[in-house]
Order: sequence, then C-alpha cells, then structure tokens
Amino acid sequence: MSRNQRVAFWSLFIGFCFIATISIYPQGAFDNISVIGAFILTIFYLVVGFFIHLFVKTNPKEIDKWFGIL
Repeated sequence: MSRNQRVAFWSLFIGFCFIATISIYPQGAFDNISVIGAFILTIFYLVVGFFIHLFVKTNPKEIDKWFGIL
C-alpha cells in the first residue's frame, strides 16, 4: 500500500471508531459492559476495519483522487 492508502485507511478507521463510540455512548452501551461485551465490540470494530482495508487496497486510483494525485 502507498502512503496515501495508509493515511486514508487510518483516517477512515479512526474516524469510524470515534463516531461509532460517540453514537453508542448515550445509549448506555458502556454503563455495565462485561469482558464479553468488550470483546464483541472489539471484534465488530476489527471487522469494519477489515472492510475499510479492503476498500482502500482495491481502489488505489480513488484514494489518490482524494489526495489530489492523478
């Protein structure tokens, strides 16, 4: 992966984690979270990260357009 792809992946993944966490916090998702609940949440985040990685890796021209490189 090129530098632009790495930057795009980490930006998208961290953005997703931040927005997803903020959106489920008011619903009380972290009030009484158990180890199993934390594990399920982590697995969910990693699965989404895998699909973000696939998107970034299979669309290098699209990612380069985001950075203004043709």
